[in-house]
Amino acid sequence: MAWRKVKVHFVIVLYMWICSQVVLNCWWNQTLPVGRNVSVVCHMSRPTLARANSCGLCQLNVITQGHRHQFPSTCASTKETFSFSIAAEDRENIRCVCNGNTADTCNVTVRGGYPPSPPSRPVCAVEDLEVEDIYCSWTKSNEPMIPTVYALHWKDYDGNFKSIESSSDSAVIKRTEYMKSTYTTVWVTAENVLGSVQSEKSDFNTGHIKRPDPPYNISLTSAPLEFIWDMDCDGMGPLDKSCQVQYHENNHMDWIEVDDCQAMFVLEDPQPFTLYSFRVRCHCGHEEKVMSSWSSVNSVRTPPAAPVGQLDVWSDCAPNSDKSSCNVYWKEMPLSQARGEIISYIVMLQLENGTQVTRQRRDTVSQHPAEQSCLQLSFPLEPGVRGVFVSANTSMGTSDPTFMPFAVRGQMKPEVNLSVVGENQMLLVSWSIHPQFSESVLEYVVQHVSVVPHLCLNWVRVNRTQRSVTLKGDLRNYTAYNVSLFAVFNNHSTFLSSEIAYTLEGVPPKVQQVHVNNISHSSATLIWSPIPVNESKGVILHYLVGITETGSKISSDRTSALLSELQPAKQYQAWVSAVSAAGEGNRRFTTFSTNEKDRKYEEVEPFLFFFGIYIACIIQNTLFCIQCCCVKIPDPINSKTFKHMNFQVRI
Repeated sequence: MAWRKVKVHFVIVLYMWICSQVVLNCWWNQTLPVGRNVSVVCHMSRPTLARANSCGLCQLNVITQGHRHQFPSTCASTKETFSFSIAAEDRENIRCVCNGNTADTCNVTVRGGYPPSPPSRPVCAVEDLEVEDIYCSWTKSNEPMIPTVYALHWKDYDGNFKSIESSSDSAVIKRTEYMKSTYTTVWVTAENVLGSVQSEKSDFNTGHIKRPDPPYNISLTSAPLEFIWDMDCDGMGPLDKSCQVQYHENNHMDWIEVDDCQAMFVLEDPQPFTLYSFRVRCHCGHEEKVMSSWSSVNSVRTPPAAPVGQLDVWSDCAPNSDKSSCNVYWKEMPLSQARGEIISYIVMLQLENGTQVTRQRRDTVSQHPAEQSCLQLSFPLEPGVRGVFVSANTSMGTSDPTFMPFAVRGQMKPEVNLSVVGENQMLLVSWSIHPQFSESVLEYVVQHVSVVPHLCLNWVRVNRTQRSVTLKGDLRNYTAYNVSLFAVFNNHSTFLSSEIAYTLEGVPPKVQQVHVNNISHSSATLIWSPIPVNESKGVILHYLVGITETGSKISSDRTSALLSELQPAKQYQAWVSAVSAAGEGNRRFTTFSTNEKDRKYEEVEPFLFFFGIYIACIIQNTLFCIQCCCVKIPDPINSKTFKHMNFQVRI
């Protein structure tokens, strides 16, 4: 009897342990439209002990909002799958219990997922000629986001089916699992609780899928651009080899592919002074066309040639000044135009008296390392300069000189509406102008330069028919850029308009150097230093000034404010802050005290008021004034204060 009690206790404990160890994972298919109800598939796993001996002990109940789904256990294995339909809003609120006992709850995870898509056709090869295992790989078509089992299946010459599971995108058929030099069919399946799919089948002779060694004895010449290699197919059957060549230029990531090559490849019309990289792989002619691994990458630079095209040259002159304060800029010539290493830049100054002065800049490295796409030549132009021409000099010749038109300011110009909007480290520039003005314009130039010191200016040329351009590149957030619009004509350019803009505005910093002066008993003047443009992080819309929590708006072009209606002999804490489109910056506080009110002034103040009215009455000498005003006003001569004052009034 005691033994039976022990047995019963053991069964109860086992039952409680089994129920607590049940793990339930549920998924709903995200590829299907979410309607009123969704179909949920659940996968239950139990410990090994919860098998036939525990059959019937744990009756699973899945509970949703107001519904209970009961699922009988098959007890056939430790894993079971079942499905049911629930309201869409309840798909994240599922729990389960065993035998209705809410104390024994199961662990539930509910999430969305996808059924698998068909994998690619498997590609198989014998990689090691000594071991002779077959390595097969494939590509997954999607990421189901839930546990998915991939399996490689094959049917041998005798019609036997075999398979092996894989958690990745490859699997290995051992040498003992297939017959050599016979035809075999392989395919891949993918399965999860939401569905199963199968790839296309691959048929091959197991004796013809040995991967050959990569090509060797590779040579590469630059003139002509010729790529040559050898391929060993001895012992691999018929020598009907075919090779695949890939190449790219100047470190571009995308390979250009050429098929059906034999033992060499010649690239026709290559670009001068360009670095080309090549690699090759081959197969030895069997129907299966098992490619070798890629050869090593070989690179060569083609010979230089004379430069083509012209430099992109621009100038920056101080406003309202002559040409002697101008700087000359140019962008680095692209390698496709330079077609060789640039030795120096040649600047020719054309003077108004007809003479020419040539200057040469030999260092071709930018003076501003932060701006890799901008070279700057800065020198004071000599008086009487009419034009500047800049060209690039290489070992193969000199590029055609580029004429630089000076910007002319102060002349008549049309009305221009310029708009600059910042967005995602870009500046969107647009403008409107009278159509008749554009008829004589060759092109527009949009210039932008950071207000941060030591950063190079940049510019973009725009077709005269366009009215907008997007500025990209190394544009920084919270940094002010001066964007200017120019019109280019035959022999000069004209400044049209400019705007300060930000790609992204931030909250302004604290206002600096705040102090108070002109303090009286009832007012004071608050003065502050403006925030520099290169520190403001945004356009200052206005300032806020106050002595209480709520402040008053002050125009952004002002740096002082009058604080009035103050109490005498009282301490105040005044503050000022800057406001941008991103919000109000931190407030800067300062403390001051108003003056005491003068007692003599208090005595004189009412007397002066009445005395003024008295004098006005005498001057007007009208009956109305005497009847309405003077008869009711005390005679100021009788005032004690008046008697002590040392002055005379003459009428």
